Amino acid sequence: MEVDPQATDAPEETAAILQLQLNLLSVIKSAQLQNGLKHGDYGRYRQYCARRLRSLYKALKFLHGKGRYTKKKLDVPQVSDARHLQILLVCAERAWAHAMLLKQESQQDGAAAAKKRHTALRRLRKASFWAGELSRIAGTVCDTRSAVEADAYAAWMSGNVLMETESDWQRALACYTRAKKLFTELARVGDPESQALCGAMAEELAPALRYCNYQISRAGGEAVDPAGLLALAEEGGEGGGSLLQSKLASLAAEAQTAQAAATSSFEWRGIKAPVSQERVRVPLHNAAELAATLEAAMDTDGPASAEQALPQHDKLTNWYQEARAATRNAIKAAQTGGGSGAAGKAGAEADAGDLEDLVALEKALSGRILEGSLARGEVAAADAAARFAAGLQRQAAGKAAGGGKGKERPAKPEDLVRLTTTLAQLAADLEEHASHLGGRQGEALAAAAAARGGGYAAWRAYYQGHVALAAAAAGGGRYAEAAGLFRRAGERAAAAQEATEELPKSESAAWAALPGLQQLAALAGSYLLVACAEAAAEGAAGAEGAGKGLEGLGLAGGAAQQRPCLRGPGKGLEGLGLAGGAAQQASSALYLPDALDAWESFGGSGSGKGARLFQGPYALAAIRPRPIMLDSAAGEVDYPDVSHRVKRRKTAAAAAAGSATGTFARLFGGWGGATS
Repeated sequence: MEVDPQATDAPEETAAILQLQLNLLSVIKSAQLQNGLKHGDYGRYRQYCARRLRSLYKALKFLHGKGRYTKKKLDVPQVSDARHLQILLVCAERAWAHAMLLKQESQQDGAAAAKKRHTALRRLRKASFWAGELSRIAGTVCDTRSAVEADAYAAWMSGNVLMETESDWQRALACYTRAKKLFTELARVGDPESQALCGAMAEELAPALRYCNYQISRAGGEAVDPAGLLALAEEGGEGGGSLLQSKLASLAAEAQTAQAAATSSFEWRGIKAPVSQERVRVPLHNAAELAATLEAAMDTDGPASAEQALPQHDKLTNWYQEARAATRNAIKAAQTGGGSGAAGKAGAEADAGDLEDLVALEKALSGRILEGSLARGEVAAADAAARFAAGLQRQAAGKAAGGGKGKERPAKPEDLVRLTTTLAQLAADLEEHASHLGGRQGEALAAAAAARGGGYAAWRAYYQGHVALAAAAAGGGRYAEAAGLFRRAGERAAAAQEATEELPKSESAAWAALPGLQQLAALAGSYLLVACAEAAAEGAAGAEGAGKGLEGLGLAGGAAQQRPCLRGPGKGLEGLGLAGGAAQQASSALYLPDALDAWESFGGSGSGKGARLFQGPYALAAIRPRPIMLDSAAGEVDYPDVSHRVKRRKTAAAAAAGSATGTFARLFGGWGGATS
């Protein structure tokens, strides 16, 4: 179904101001793969499109009234956001998915096949109508690439309608040829991901082109010239080639202009360095394209999940690291005066630049990499913290550890300790990097990095407290350590909160962590009370166990509480529970270690006498330790010569004279021996 373009009443300044960007193929392919079309489930994809359409209506406040339904028309004056264009795109996709579902059912159900096929054709015409509306509005309010992409999508949808109706094979071939031509040209410009999507879409059109050619040749028709097909596909049938070429030329010029503007310089926190090396320009351009795609996706669909965001952060960091490596090679080559290999080539390109600009560019890239690593770590830590909190809630409810929604793997506190330690180290590296910048920008960056590092340290102490709490619950006895860690987490959270509130509002990354710090202070206080209560309960249980152990020794009465010691005869013996008049006899007050030589039974008997094996528990007493000798100063003291005081050995003559009397002296106790 072809839609004739109509003139709009929008003012000229609206078209001049609005330059919206719609990554049409990226939005379609990601939604299709995630919602059923990976397995050919058109019904599930249709349901997703209905839900997505309702969410877009509500988010944009593009409602149709509360009374009798009157569809609100979307035209150029109402378009102020890229999500307005997504309404038309989702409508087209929903109708197309319904048509494909009915086509599948008609092939399986022979009784109602004709009715379902008629409904499928009607829904396919509706999809072509919405695609034509999207192409018409996108040509006015979007940039050149988005307009060309929407035009190719509308041509492809029109070809689908003509091929299913089998009414005009030449016109269907013309629509498919135009779509392939546009997708092929789009695959030559833009970022690598968009190029891959457009190239894949152009390859998917090859079977449809062959089928249309087969039907034309089967009917006895002649091959049509490609230029004539493009002219036939254009509205009105005239000037098709020139109009298409003008669109493609405008697209190439716009892509070149955007690339030159994006890579001519790199700016980070007030440091603006020109980029003149091709080896640095290419990865920086790819990084800028990826960052713009991530921002557009966040504005459209909100924050992505960790599984989707982490690979994108890794890819963005890899592009910046490649640019930094090329910059360092250029700096090294410029300092050494060139050389051979990759460094020599980079040095040849760096001759036209300035070494100071390269150093500034390297500093800016290093800081951007550190900030990107912090952003990536925060995404991973937030995902792990959410899973850990969900695990605590399930544990409090008495459920299994892995029984959450989707049976996601619960996070352990050790994992969060590792993640927060990494984040604290990255914040310290960023603070050190800020010291090399100098000036107000360096001071502001250092203050922001210090505040963020304090917050990470507070979270680390909090999760370390959970590690100690879990170990104490398992029998480790670390409740006091857990209480100390939770107290430290609360103190650090308060300090980090004060440091963050002193930062300017431009430090959005640091201010974004402020609600989390307030929540952390409350959590740390709650778990501090839990740890203190558990520690007190453990101490009370230990004292009760010691008392029960003393009762098992056979001491009667209140001996375990009175702890009597050995006194004089007849004193302190009343609480031992000894039978008869033994309390007045001094010998019966003795215990086994005190009367080992007495023939007396200390093990007790059945007549009521208690055992007197030992008196316990023993009283604690201080003992004198060995003194600590610090001999570090003794090695610096010069001692006097005392060799004259050393006893000299006897000479040989004196030894011979003393040997005669030596035997007699040893036999008779030293008689006759020489005196010294």
